[in-house]
Amino acid sequence: MRYVSSYCLRENMKIAKNIYSDDERILLATNVILTKEYIEGLHKAGISGVYIEDEISENINIKSVISDHLRIEAVKAIKKVYNNPNSLIKNIDKIESIAIKIMDEILNSKNIMISMIDMKTFDNYMYYHSVNVAVLSAVIGIALNLETSKLEKLISAALLHDIGKVFISKELLSKKEKLTEKENDILKTHSEEGYKYIKNHYNIPITAYVGILQHHERYDGKGYPDGKKGNDISHFGRIISICNVYDNLISKTPSKEACIPSEAIEYIMANSGIQFEPELVNIFIKKVSPYPIGTILKLSDGRQAIVIENNEECSMRPKVKIINEGEILDLTYDSNKRNITIVGVENI
Repeated sequence: MRYVSSYCLRENMKIAKNIYSDDERILLATNVILTKEYIEGLHKAGISGVYIEDEISENINIKSVISDHLRIEAVKAIKKVYNNPNSLIKNIDKIESIAIKIMDEILNSKNIMISMIDMKTFDNYMYYHSVNVAVLSAVIGIALNLETSKLEKLISAALLHDIGKVFISKELLSKKEKLTEKENDILKTHSEEGYKYIKNHYNIPITAYVGILQHHERYDGKGYPDGKKGNDISHFGRIISICNVYDNLISKTPSKEACIPSEAIEYIMANSGIQFEPELVNIFIKKVSPYPIGTILKLSDGRQAIVIENNEECSMRPKVKIINEGEILDLTYDSNKRNITIVGVENI
């Protein structure tokens, strides 16, 4: 199994995982063979990519960090709240229930590192983004050995971190052109507006809604809304910040193309101590894979390889299988001292 961008799909490829529509219906089921019409339909639906099964990826199993069922349930809950913030009072228990389920599934997962691939469409971007940030935040919180009560609050805050965007016009949120200074200022109000709304209307722990307020603060003090610096930013705010930026980077939006995971990880690493807390960066790059399993790589010796295993202690040098040869090569421990490196990511 491997992930293939929609624009690299070809006829006769076989679907490896169900593909869901924005309203959670199955568009294409596992084992369906792609036709020209199916591929065109995926493009029209705004599907960014799919998992396929082929000879290259034979016997490679990719396990989602949370189940499709839970992801769909979480997206539905977020969509309900974001489309009608006044419904949060009815659905806050549901949000907290989702947070607990996310925590439990990740705690029970045997995955050492997680792979986060952009599976959003433009229309459902905000909902899937909120769930992805919650999942990433949960992984970081677990790595930090946060007690379960704090983990639940962290995940709840991450699920609701963009709730303030419901007070901003959809036209502004979906604008493709570069925002004006005035529009940027309006967009920047979402963290404070979300914080005020949650604080004033619902009985949620202060740590949760301060995390919502501070998810755009920067470690160097150049963020917003208050320009807080370093450890003056709440722990939840620092965690949600790094997860929010990463998922934004790997996501295609109306105004930008998506980065591949390795480029996003390089951005996170480059901003250690600037935008992000260094300790969190060190944990993040151990827990979030820059080269997800199933990624096709070009190596420095000219060969192509597919990632079959990740190593959190050396995340930039995974274990790979050479395509057309079958040789297994662990780039962390190259026993022949060939110093083979990764040149880039291939789309085939």
